[in-house]
Amino acid sequence: MLNPDGVVNGSHRCSLSGVDLNRVWDKPSRHMHPEIYHTKAVIQYMCDVLKTPPSVFVDLHGHSRKANVFMFGNNPEESWRADDKALPHNYEFMALPEVLEQSSSAFSFDLCQFGITRGKESSARVTVWRQFGVTRAYTMESTFSGFETGAYKGFQIGTKDLKEVGRELLFGILSVFKMSSRPKKPPRSGLKKRGNSMENAGVSLGTS
Repeated sequence: MLNPDGVVNGSHRCSLSGVDLNRVWDKPSRHMHPEIYHTKAVIQYMCDVLKTPPSVFVDLHGHSRKANVFMFGNNPEESWRADDKALPHNYEFMALPEVLEQSSSAFSFDLCQFGITRGKESSARVTVWRQFGVTRAYTMESTFSGFETGAYKGFQIGTKDLKEVGRELLFGILSVFKMSSRPKKPPRSGLKKRGNSMENAGVSLGTS
């Protein structure tokens, strides 16, 4: 948990100093944003010293407007930067969401978005992808309310559900880690160019 002080004091998005910590990942200050600064240092150490960059990076959040559990990922073809569109890739960014769609009753692939907008350049998932080359970097959102689809449709989310999602996430990461390679295939129907209106609508940050 990177923002305990902010959460304890009743903030959803901001740290104790009033800073939205998920908007400083690109250039965090050691003194103003120590949580992010040192987390990035660990990732840098893994990449540069251990030579074992993270296979998967997941930033966990709560969402105050949307139902279900879903993810935001990074599809270079949906980036606001023209040079990103030319980057070679084999849709590895879809690996974990696809696994969770099959294994988790709470997860909704249809709510997932993979666009990269200018406003999200300083977020964790885009920074970890762009600066450290982690293809499978995600923001995972869990509703503050309940479920609209799947086996839990109509139910309020609770602690038991969150623990179950946590277990499914860990097993999903393990499944992705075991994958020797991803097949080169086009995105699912309707995935590309679905827009980013949901992500831009607002994400409650700093809750985890």
